[in-house]
Amino acid sequence: MCGDQGSDLPRTGVQQQWIEGPGKVITVPRNGFFRRCTVVVEGSLLLCLLPWPGRAPNGSATLENQQQSSGSLRAAQSAVEQGNPEEAIGMLLNYLQTHPEDSRARLALGQAYARVGQIGRAKEEFQTVLKTAPDNYVALAALGEIYERTGQPERAEPLLGHAVKASHGVPQIRMEWAVVLAHLHEYQKAQTALWGLLPPNDREEKIEFYRLKASVALGLGNAVAAASAMEKALILKPDDEELTLATAAAQLQSSNWQRAADLTKPVFAKTHDPAPGMILLEAQLGAGADFQPTLDLLRSNASNTPEELEIRQRLAELLVSHNEFSESIEDFRKAVELDPGRADLLFNLALAQFRGGRLDDALASAQKSMELGDSADLEDLVGDIQEARGDNLAAVKAYQAAVAFAPDEEKYRLSLALELIRHKSFDAAKAVLQQAEGLHLDSWRIHFALGMVEYFTGNEEEASRILLHAAELSPEPPLALKYVGDIQMDRAAGPDPMVLSQLCKYADLHPKEATMQYYCGALLFKRDYASEDKVSMPDILRRLNAAATRLPNDPWPHCELGKAYRWLEQWHAALRESEVCARLDPDSAQAHYRLGQIYHHEGQPERAKQEMSLYEAASKRVADENARRDETMKTFLFTIQKQTPDH
Repeated sequence: MCGDQGSDLPRTGVQQQWIEGPGKVITVPRNGFFRRCTVVVEGSLLLCLLPWPGRAPNGSATLENQQQSSGSLRAAQSAVEQGNPEEAIGMLLNYLQTHPEDSRARLALGQAYARVGQIGRAKEEFQTVLKTAPDNYVALAALGEIYERTGQPERAEPLLGHAVKASHGVPQIRMEWAVVLAHLHEYQKAQTALWGLLPPNDREEKIEFYRLKASVALGLGNAVAAASAMEKALILKPDDEELTLATAAAQLQSSNWQRAADLTKPVFAKTHDPAPGMILLEAQLGAGADFQPTLDLLRSNASNTPEELEIRQRLAELLVSHNEFSESIEDFRKAVELDPGRADLLFNLALAQFRGGRLDDALASAQKSMELGDSADLEDLVGDIQEARGDNLAAVKAYQAAVAFAPDEEKYRLSLALELIRHKSFDAAKAVLQQAEGLHLDSWRIHFALGMVEYFTGNEEEASRILLHAAELSPEPPLALKYVGDIQMDRAAGPDPMVLSQLCKYADLHPKEATMQYYCGALLFKRDYASEDKVSMPDILRRLNAAATRLPNDPWPHCELGKAYRWLEQWHAALRESEVCARLDPDSAQAHYRLGQIYHHEGQPERAKQEMSLYEAASKRVADENARRDETMKTFLFTIQKQTPDH
């Protein structure tokens, strides 16, 4: 009785879909168990759930009533199978005139109404049952199914959840509940609903079971589990191209590039369809394989077709996502030719040309886009292009224009300020950032940049204060705290007690943050060394050793440990850490000088002499303060631009 009866609902798949994220390709099956079990309406669970004589859901009946009801249901079913659902409705209505309390017949009538499209009457029948039997899981499930099939999953979900509970977990209802939960992106609940369910016996149902498992896994961010579930589905129907592409898409999202390519290559070779071609292209891009033949074929097949613009856009975006900026230019240019009135296509072409190093072309494309309509984003891009071309004045004017277009948006003011910082116009940058600060009180980026401007102008105390506040606002406090630590390490007067307390407090709250353990330990040592106080040395050594363990390729924890052990006259440990320090930072004059002293103490004059020679050579290479600040500025600009959205 519960075989595959087909469905009026379209099957979902990956045709004409692109890989965009969880649930976008491995779609939730719409024709699941409810669609494959039928009594008087195609696509219903009713007879799979409706018991035969001897038991009624959530109620009881006499043997005579059960026999009459079963006969009426069988007759109604026979009418449906012969293509006469209206006859079934008449039979059930006649029966219910004398047996109005028969919930099984009323449920069957509701399903018959649904069959002929009388959804309102179907709902009335199910709701009538629920008025007298609110835990009737068949009525709950059937009503939930109606809501789900009419595009109201938010109304279907509580009904199906109630049905699952009332039925003590009937597998078909759990499955349908999971489908609805997945449509609502309630993936964790959907996973719970599916927990412990065994795959059904029917092949098509089993395939949809695995597809649902894959969709839920992908929604939870487990691409590997999603790919595994899709592979199980594909085993059941290996010649199904749509299923093959869905499996390839899952493998693509789990970064199993070769498997995705192996699945799609024969399909694309046979069909030349862009969907498998796109998956194959992305797999080849991800694997670092030769993608040019696939790209050329996709371009050739798209030429002079109604879909060429869409395909060219997708090709360009795919190439850009894998940093193939220069290669993407051809597709963006062709898209512009196909629709020259679209400013967004010209913008994307300019951006690709800029990222591909073709600066004059990028500027020309951006200016053409401006003719169609200027914007803050476009002016911001022109600022980037002009900066790369070496025209600082034009860049500043463009960034100012971007701010004028969108005065309330943080990123444009930040672009202008960073351009001014890059060319050491610190007073102007400070004015821009202070104005931005008034508009964006909670912007950690604005405070971060403002703190660095204070540092670049020599106001270290104010810089530390502002950077600490930026760290409080930032989702990643160490980005700003690192600069606070560097500023305090460079202070001739020793670390500021308040700042030191804040850094160590953060380190204590985040014991696995090795960099913060280093700064706290190193600054405590710097403070105590100046005052000749060794009381805190166990804590200092603990922090520095923890940092050295977690940062094995970073010289600074080892360098500080070398200093600390030497002060404590623990010469063997001092030698060990100082050797690591000098090896990891061979240009450090301090490291070679300290190592020379330790070798001298250890009675190794030749090695001491060698280290002193290295010290003298390194001393000549020591950068002056301005050079050090310039290097810090480069690092800061890279860090903040990386953290700026849409930059």
